[in-house]
Amino acid sequence: MARVPRLTPTVRSEYDLPVVSLLDVDFYKFTMGQFAFRKHRDAVVRYRLICRNPGAGLARVVRLGAFREALAGTRGLSFRAEELDYLRGVGRFGDDFLGFLAALRLPEVSVGRRGGDFEVEVEGRWPELILWETIILSTLSELLTRARLAEGGGGAAREVEELRWARLEAKIARLRKNPEVRFASFGTRRRFSRAWQLVLEERLGEALPRQFVGTSCVASARQNGLTPIGTVAHEVFMIGAVRAGGSDAAIRSSQRRMLDAWWEMYGEPLSVFLSDTWGSAFYFADIGAERGRRFRGLRHDSGEPAAFGEQVIAWYRGLGVDPREKALVFSDSLGLDRILALERQFRGRIAVSYGWGTNLTNDAGLPTWSLVVKPVEADGHPLVKLSDNARKSTGHPDEIARYRRIFNTAPTESTLPAY
Repeated sequence: MARVPRLTPTVRSEYDLPVVSLLDVDFYKFTMGQFAFRKHRDAVVRYRLICRNPGAGLARVVRLGAFREALAGTRGLSFRAEELDYLRGVGRFGDDFLGFLAALRLPEVSVGRRGGDFEVEVEGRWPELILWETIILSTLSELLTRARLAEGGGGAAREVEELRWARLEAKIARLRKNPEVRFASFGTRRRFSRAWQLVLEERLGEALPRQFVGTSCVASARQNGLTPIGTVAHEVFMIGAVRAGGSDAAIRSSQRRMLDAWWEMYGEPLSVFLSDTWGSAFYFADIGAERGRRFRGLRHDSGEPAAFGEQVIAWYRGLGVDPREKALVFSDSLGLDRILALERQFRGRIAVSYGWGTNLTNDAGLPTWSLVVKPVEADGHPLVKLSDNARKSTGHPDEIARYRRIFNTAPTESTLPAY
């Protein structure tokens, strides 16, 4: 195997930007951004950083000033003409949205700390701030990497580089023995570093061209000649619920309205949906047979994956659909052992693939944390996500209880990490 050239040192100035392009976000931020721009451009949304690891104390690891400086630097970026030309060439985005992006300046982010925890929020019109989710997370993730390497002294960066290369090559060797596995990189938000994600995905594209189907990171897709991957996330349905009206009935029917509006804009190619915003049982009962037959497939993001896959296959068979004609993307807490186990269970039964996140782009022997940035309020109303794993639910407890009544969704636990 030809050795990929050594990366430039990971430990640089703490103010060196972890994100240097507004393309360096997940692809679904653009598909959802266009949806928000055309359908809900007046929605005022608030996002918040959430760490699901109690007592992580990340503000004791990364200096508040470094975090603020990094986000302020990224806020000063704008889209370059060649970046907009790339998005135009993807074929999903209209001139109206691209014109909006050309003039976009990201709103200011509030960054503080309470004890050992960071408090990060951003509020503004939905299409104007939607890119911040990925940027905040990948920025903090890289600053954590730099801080941990600096703590380890001069040899730490070299040792970690050797370890992450060894682990990547071991993954590649195992995947070559399982050529049916198709996967994409979904690890932008919690990556080891920007430089490592770019070179890792370049290596995967060279080593596994028929198995590595693309990346969620638009900057990497552009640089490495990969397919940008992504459709839609929970926030569309969370925000759609409160904008549907305040009644229980309006909230309960909001999922179908948002699905239909998304289909109207993007059609079948981007109709792989998350089923767990209000609990997957509600999704299967709610969307109706016609939508189930028409939509391309489902992405799993919470709950036990093997049981979910069996449920999906049974659901499709009940609709009179051959599951082999539908997509099922597993994307929750994946390691290679779990991917191979799921592949053995579902190969040939449904068109299965994998969105591989933290364990792919941040597998270097350093600690990782379950960090998310979620919308918590829209138009002054609190937002809720229920999930198929109660540990991944978000929202005020009273609102979560109300939504569980509306959607008849009982809390469920999972043995999986809450990533």
